[in-house]
Amino acid sequence: MIIGVTGACGFVGQHLTERLLADGHKVRALAHQKNLENTASENLEILPADVTDPQTLHDSFQECDIVCHLVGLIAETRTQTFDRVVAQGTINIVEACKRSSVRRIIYISAIGTEKNALSRYHRTKYQAEQAIINSGLQYVILRPSVIFGPGDGFISMLERMIRLSPITPVIGSGRYKLQPVFIDDLTAVISRAVSNDIGLGQIIEIGGPEKLEFLEILNIIKRMSGRRRMNLHLPLVFIKLMARLMETVLKPAPLTTDQLLMMEAGNVVTSASTIDLFGVKPVKLEDGLKKYMRK
Repeated sequence: MIIGVTGACGFVGQHLTERLLADGHKVRALAHQKNLENTASENLEILPADVTDPQTLHDSFQECDIVCHLVGLIAETRTQTFDRVVAQGTINIVEACKRSSVRRIIYISAIGTEKNALSRYHRTKYQAEQAIINSGLQYVILRPSVIFGPGDGFISMLERMIRLSPITPVIGSGRYKLQPVFIDDLTAVISRAVSNDIGLGQIIEIGGPEKLEFLEILNIIKRMSGRRRMNLHLPLVFIKLMARLMETVLKPAPLTTDQLLMMEAGNVVTSASTIDLFGVKPVKLEDGLKKYMRK
């Protein structure tokens, strides 16, 4: 099959592209800013595209059987907003799919997505999901918890901070829970959703085998890196004020009120439909880290 992948140069996109190629698929990778020179293959076609510009998507998915839509946005810039990239960008992808031979969309959403969610990120994710659900195409919507692996923007950031600083800042109590899922497990799920009809017409939450407090995650990373670090708890009220100030000056801001809202809410699987549906046995955080983290 020919599989279209949006956001192919992102963290998930690069790993998924490698997985799909290894599984024998042809991949048409849509890339916005970077390229995939390190993933050379005769079965890989790279096209420049921007989900916010429908003209760049015209005919991008011709002959594609399935499209994996991975484009997301962590923090808004002056030109790239949640509404423009997440919501309208997905509408543009749906229209491009309908113009072509695409029969199925696999969309990477997020745990916490709701119509009336507190965060704008989750509200626009909901709009994106609805565009796909109402598209008339087959779909599988996956809502993963925090994803970790080589090149991620979360665990890798924590590991670097622990390695370089004698003090580890913790926002608030640090008791908010996450359910980290290893990138290899997530790409295995997506690959199986590509290859068969598992999960068709469903919204499926994806998490690892452990629901861990943020403090527990820090302790695991510290233990594995062989470093003892003191935690410095920062008052949530103070951090919220700082985030608001940064958002008025910096685009993108290093920390946003939206991210703090999502942090407070936690990020764990709440439904019965999980990764087990795909026959994937997820690895624990520590076991996943052992595959690539060095002291």
